[in-house]
Amino acid sequence: MGIEFKKIVNETEFHSPFQDFALSSFRSEIRFDPLTGHRTRIFPFRNRKLPRHDWTPFVEESRQRFCPFCPENLEKATPRFPEYIVAGGRVKYGQAVVVPNLSPYEIYSGVTVMGPEHYLSMTSLTPNIIADSFQASLNFLQLVEAYDAERARYGSVNWNYMPYAGGSIIHPHLQVLCGPTPCRYDTELINCGKLYLEQNGSNFWADLLDYEIKMGERYLGRVGNIHWIATFAPRALCDVTAILPHKTTFAELEYRDLHDLAEGLHKIILYYQENNIASFNVALYAARKEDQGFWITARIVGRYTIYPLVGSDYSHLQVLHDEPWTLHVPEDMARELKKYFS
Repeated sequence: MGIEFKKIVNETEFHSPFQDFALSSFRSEIRFDPLTGHRTRIFPFRNRKLPRHDWTPFVEESRQRFCPFCPENLEKATPRFPEYIVAGGRVKYGQAVVVPNLSPYEIYSGVTVMGPEHYLSMTSLTPNIIADSFQASLNFLQLVEAYDAERARYGSVNWNYMPYAGGSIIHPHLQVLCGPTPCRYDTELINCGKLYLEQNGSNFWADLLDYEIKMGERYLGRVGNIHWIATFAPRALCDVTAILPHKTTFAELEYRDLHDLAEGLHKIILYYQENNIASFNVALYAARKEDQGFWITARIVGRYTIYPLVGSDYSHLQVLHDEPWTLHVPEDMARELKKYFS
């Protein structure tokens, strides 16, 4: 059957007060993820200019509170892993440090403190900082798998940058999870990738990449061996997918791969900065060697609130209907983003 890029375009008519009540037509779309079939909605508000958010008051207020991740507090205020899992109790790479999560989300749950700075603006998130933090996170996953291969089977590395994205602490940090089974969406990716391989005799991500490069509408470019695409059916705002060809497990990643990934993420983050998107989420998905038909991917999505201090870009559609929405048409976004990859 192959890949199908399915969408429904809806036309809505009403007498618009912004056009002297002339009868006006407005478009919206429903798109379906070509792998999972998930629905997403694209609303016709693309030209709405988001207000630039100033984090200064929040950052200054947070400096007055106790921060466990700042250098003067890190050693005494954060927990340590058992010595039989992590020698020395903490995993370090460059300036990044992985410590246990005081509120663990999984059997093995770490927090990667990305460096000593309490606050890093988007433009200060350099590829080296990002790559070192990912490397520290993968080193932690390697250690827990070596200790408990039975239960430390599926891991992920995740990033909630600033409060609009769910970041509860201003100090930059990653969330690292590892347990016997993947998260729900990860499971779908793995299972659907396997099913696609069985039905088509080819890898979904290889076919997706071939199509996107050939058509060019959403393909952004390549950094090292990593390809970047504006996601056809976005899960959130300004959704971009990275594909790491022929790699399935975290063990296959080298630091060069992580630095390429970090450089690509940095480009997207600069685009967010230019377009006043003040927060973002990142996830790095991997699987097991036996999970045939899966390639490692990463997703980055923007987050913001329409109104200062209150509100969210999550509404009833996501929370109660499991239908993501976005204001940005992927093909339009891709045209703007390509300059960062040229």
